[in-house]
Amino acid sequence: MKKEMTLPVSSLGCGRESSGRSSWLASFKAFCLGCAPVLFLSAFYSRLLEMRVTPRQTLHLLHAQCAFFVLLFPLPFSPWVRLLFLLWFVLSVRGCRRAGLR
Repeated sequence: MKKEMTLPVSSLGCGRESSGRSSWLASFKAFCLGCAPVLFLSAFYSRLLEMRVTPRQTLHLLHAQCAFFVLLFPLPFSPWVRLLFLLWFVLSVRGCRRAGLR
């Protein structure tokens, strides 16, 4: 008589451990994408840009706007901090392009 054992494969894959942080982050992202202010801004941006803007793209636009305003905020930051703000702005604009906004 041959004895065999079958173990179910998890959806995460082999060698990966599930973390509470990723599930918390996913639920927070789902909450942000479905909340009323983001949906309102998404409709506003859609009318303003004359193209359909998803809530995910809206969050990318808000991120780029925040980085832009911090970059131009009139406080005496050192040049190195300004350079970091510029890098943040460039990366946020790059994220907008990856999200489908051109």
